Amino acid sequence: MEQKQAPIIPEHIHLLAIEVAQQKIDAQAFKKHKEHRLNVGHKVLHNLKDERIKLELVFSFEDANKTQLLFFQIDFHFNVEQLSDFYQLKEENYPVFYAPLIATLLGISLSTARGIIFEKLQNAGLKNVILPVVSPQKMLANSSNK
Repeated sequence: MEQKQAPIIPEHIHLLAIEVAQQKIDAQAFKKHKEHRLNVGHKVLHNLKDERIKLELVFSFEDANKTQLLFFQIDFHFNVEQLSDFYQLKEENYPVFYAPLIATLLGISLSTARGIIFEKLQNAGLKNVILPVVSPQKMLANSSNK
């Protein structure tokens, strides 16, 4: 019998830190190209004992030749109360987190990253570069298919 998933309580999710781990902004090269391709990736790390999850988001803007013009890695550090309610241990005690929790953390992180990147690009002279709104559920579906 499958275990019923606990409800996600927003007040039990604490965003502890945001770190821009890496960034590259080549404003001149970005302005030269009319079309840009945005690639977004994520990685989930965890500390089960301390109820911590680190979500790494990577954003890369490329031109048509796949030359990287802009790059950001932004790390989000969360504490999730009762984290054990949101995963199952698989072989070798490897946790598999429930998709709704990861989608929630991804949604928080994406929205926050959108503002951070917008501000950094504004300050670099790139006006009105706004990351598109994306579905965290679709991102998870795409990543689990690979």
